[in-house]
Amino acid sequence: MSFCAKCGQQIPDGANACPYCGTFVSAQAASQQQNYQQPAPQQGFQQQNYQQPAPQQGFQQQNYQQPAPQQGYQQQNYQQPNGAPVNPTVMPDQDVQQSKGIAWLSYLGLLFLIPMFVKKDSPYTQYHVKQGATLCAVELAYTLTTQILLAIINAIFPAPWYSYGHSTVYNIFSLLFTAGSIFLCVLAIIGIVDAATGKKKELLLIGKIPWIANLLDKFYANP
Repeated sequence: MSFCAKCGQQIPDGANACPYCGTFVSAQAASQQQNYQQPAPQQGFQQQNYQQPAPQQGFQQQNYQQPAPQQGYQQQNYQQPNGAPVNPTVMPDQDVQQSKGIAWLSYLGLLFLIPMFVKKDSPYTQYHVKQGATLCAVELAYTLTTQILLAIINAIFPAPWYSYGHSTVYNIFSLLFTAGSIFLCVLAIIGIVDAATGKKKELLLIGKIPWIANLLDKFYANP
């Protein structure tokens, strides 16, 4: 059941026109179609609800903190538990410059006593004094041992009555012991060069002998 769009009266079902005003139903349908307003389509892309996140501008450095490099040698770790100084590979420049002029005396036998007392508070000198004192002890022990052994060899293998020298066995051992003495002299030269040029290196073979160094640690630990 429908109503006439013109007079408002009820139109029976199946009627082609309004029985009151005579207006055709098809004309009313066309009029209603003209009055129908189709919603306007969206013009373009509605950007009012679209928010693109702002791109990051460059590299955000606020969360990046590069650790500061260590400036020089940290001297706060420059002691052993017993109070004796350790021997780092890189020594403080000021200590090296002030001590290398006397530290090289540590490798001239008993002359190690001079830097030992003159530069007692210098870690650089302490290191070379320990090396030089160890070398001196090894040289004394080596010389004493070789002389005793040569005396024993000379007694066991005496020279012939017609010879003015020593036996062949004695001469062979004498050459071997002389080679050992030359090796110790070379170590002393290396130690002198290292100490005079501000370097810290352990002497070959004897550099790790701890006895003399431990005694000197006790000496340096006492004020």
